[in-house]
Amino acid sequence: MNQSPEIPWIEAADTPWGVPVLDVRGVTQHMISTSADPQCAANAISFGGDDGSAFAADKPASPRVIGALIRFRVNAPLPDGALFRPRQMEHKWAIFHHQQRILFVRSWTRKLYALAELSSGEGYVEVKKISGVFVDEEEHPLFTTMMVDFLLRSHVLGMVYPAPLPEGLEKTPFEAAMWCFQMFGNPALCATHHIIPLTMPEPPLEVL
Repeated sequence: MNQSPEIPWIEAADTPWGVPVLDVRGVTQHMISTSADPQCAANAISFGGDDGSAFAADKPASPRVIGALIRFRVNAPLPDGALFRPRQMEHKWAIFHHQQRILFVRSWTRKLYALAELSSGEGYVEVKKISGVFVDEEEHPLFTTMMVDFLLRSHVLGMVYPAPLPEGLEKTPFEAAMWCFQMFGNPALCATHHIIPLTMPEPPLEVL
């Protein structure tokens, strides 16, 4: 990019979430991911046949475990398999369901970052615990929870939903947009540092 694009704020009254959000599309929809490491490039598009079983025995690098309470609809008991497979280098996560756990795998490294443990209810599943971290050991538990919620909504359900921003990043909108691209790629369309009350989305989780 020769010139930094405008990354505007959208006022809370003009969003469906009741909080102001950064429109990060000027970066996330126009940048192309590249890597000097050919293994990263190969990894990023290597998930075509993965069903999650290759990561089932893995553990996140961070041993941290937090409680959570996030519900998602299901039309039937959720089988094991892929919830989201990366198809291009601009997809930064692979997401799988395996034995009542949702696995969040970084696509460029094929490393498991986080596990969300599920319990089942009538017509829904509920995230009860999250193991691991997405950014670093110091990230707030609420940020970790919002990351799980965002990844499932945006990647698996295909919803437009704000990505959570680390504290302080909202002060530099272009850097925030670049962070969103590095962390999520082109599925990130907007972002916010504000807390959005967790509600159960209408679309159900389904395995591919």
